[in-house]
Amino acid sequence: MMHDGGNPIRHRCCVHPEPRRRKAPCRRDPVGNTPTALAGRAFAVALIAACLLVAGHARAGELSGTLSLTSQLVDRGLAITSATPALQGGVAWTTPSGWSLGMSGGIELRSPDHLYAGVVRVARTWTLSENWRMQTGLVYYHYAGRLRANVYEPGVYWLYRDILTFGLSGVYVASADEHRLHPAADLNVHWPLAGGFSLSGGVGIARYAVPYGYPPNERYHTGYYRYGEAGLLWSHGAWQVELDRIVVDPGSRRYLRRLVASPWLLTLSRSF
Repeated sequence: MMHDGGNPIRHRCCVHPEPRRRKAPCRRDPVGNTPTALAGRAFAVALIAACLLVAGHARAGELSGTLSLTSQLVDRGLAITSATPALQGGVAWTTPSGWSLGMSGGIELRSPDHLYAGVVRVARTWTLSENWRMQTGLVYYHYAGRLRANVYEPGVYWLYRDILTFGLSGVYVASADEHRLHPAADLNVHWPLAGGFSLSGGVGIARYAVPYGYPPNERYHTGYYRYGEAGLLWSHGAWQVELDRIVVDPGSRRYLRRLVASPWLLTLSRSF
């Protein structure tokens, strides 16, 4: 999950819209074109290199990054990749006025020449009070794994300290037969404990569109599904280990099938 003002329940494909205070840790329809192997390899190498170089610029408070090893890339309870170890990295640049720009990408370790997930995000954050902030943003997702989609998502989020995030967004899937926004809502909680531990949890609802049949007679089954996750985190300096339990409502599983993520997710991450 994201605990620093980003979209909640965006597991393991993250773009961080703000500098991290402690740690900060992507749509739906399996449609769209995959990148070439060369482009995927170049993107992944550039992203990992940026993460390694970000520490040299972090003193200005404008650039941050994360490099993670996870058991699966997941978005809102759905599997971006198979249940196999994946490497992901992300960088974000933030201005004092509240504007931010970020990008991230993820690959499976067994297929390092293929980019399974790429994300670009632009956002603007306002301080409403001592405890509350509001953020609007636009995110582009390119998924080329179990989820195969090119997605645009505008959204607005309200954040209470580093504890609570509530977001409303619309998901537009390019190349789908439905030219409309699919609504989504997310609620995320992060509660610090003693000894570097913390608890995290989140619930949400989104609209899915699963294709059936074959082109040119392909059709989509649509509906809403509910998802959630609960996790235990341990942080030490720039390192973090997180174990999460992921659930999707049983009624939607008959349509989502192999798109449902594995029930357990383990992630080791290093922030810069």
